Amino acid sequence: MKTCPYCNYSNYDNAAVCRKCDGPFMVDPGTVYHGRTYWMGPEKAKTIRSRALSLIVLGLLIKVYWGGYGPWPTVDFPALVTARGILEPLLLYGGAVLYVFGWIVTYV
Repeated sequence: MKTCPYCNYSNYDNAAVCRKCDGPFMVDPGTVYHGRTYWMGPEKAKTIRSRALSLIVLGLLIKVYWGGYGPWPTVDFPALVTARGILEPLLLYGGAVLYVFGWIVTYV
């Protein structure tokens, strides 16, 4: 007696499919499903979205800590103020665009 690998039902030795769940005992080489092929895929898109969220969080931290939104003193050093003016929008808007791009490439 053969036992089904899917439902553990006992079948005859010469059975090709299970009597209870109709699960096959042997896979035909022509019916193997390999799944959809992706250009980038969901795994890479998830990585892109997680890195984009990191950029957004870093941009928000720069906005809060360098922008004077807390009880701490504002950074007045000219080089850091210039760096903040460049980094803040780059990280915030770039991270948002990258996050949307990550959702789009999930299905590409």
